[in-house]
Amino acid sequence: MTRRGGFTLVELIIVIVLLAIAGLFVFNYLGFGAKIFRDTTERDQLVSQSRFALNRLSSELQGAVPRSVRVSSTDSQRCVEFMPILASSLYLDIPRPGPTNSDPFIAVEPMANSSLVGGYLLVYATNPSYIYGNNVQRRKIVTSIAATSPVQDNLVEIDYSTTPAFFGAESPARRYYIGGQPISWCYDDTSNRIYRFAGYGLQNVQRSFSQLQTIGAASAEIMAEDIYNDLNNNEFPFYVFEATLQRNSLVQLDWRFSREAGSEPLQIVHEVHIANVP
Repeated sequence: MTRRGGFTLVELIIVIVLLAIAGLFVFNYLGFGAKIFRDTTERDQLVSQSRFALNRLSSELQGAVPRSVRVSSTDSQRCVEFMPILASSLYLDIPRPGPTNSDPFIAVEPMANSSLVGGYLLVYATNPSYIYGNNVQRRKIVTSIAATSPVQDNLVEIDYSTTPAFFGAESPARRYYIGGQPISWCYDDTSNRIYRFAGYGLQNVQRSFSQLQTIGAASAEIMAEDIYNDLNNNEFPFYVFEATLQRNSLVQLDWRFSREAGSEPLQIVHEVHIANVP
């Protein structure tokens, strides 16, 4: 008589339970590995975007007109504004008050990658009021740059439309700058982003973040995300320290990144030194 082999119902249930337990462990193991990979990728992305924004702003600040960087304490220092340098060189002669007030502006030809017409010609602008304010004795608007008459090597005559035509002061280094339209970097604590604004024009009083948002001519670009500075707790993203006899102007960036509010904070404190040669 032949015996037939097989599984009993109890044995089958035991096998199914063991397979389910093993599958659960394998699934959890794979899920844990996927979570580690996702977290690592998100952290790397956070560091990469912070590095990009930091390097971009540092580069732009180092190319700013001396003494043009400013922040507004009335707007919780959420915006830093500066005027970029389009060109810079030395001058030989400028109109000054008195008998020389009609002299031409004779300078060494500046090196530039774009047209300088419409740029701001600055001589010894030692504080932001000379750069942004209504006093135009140290700031003119360039209308043309042409070779001197008679022609002299590397010398040009810079014309401008601003009155009075003379400059109120001379630079000890006989240096001039041609600046472009102001640029602002602002922190929005609602969307947790940093924006870059350009093309909004010159104004004596620094515009607030809300004002920049409403200007139609201003272009806004997102430069960084996932920033959680608490402005109510004096965690200001931008600080400006004016130049002294001992050091150059200093801009301090204090950005607090996080994948989500209160989770794995990444604080970046970076200092940018700006040349003090007005």
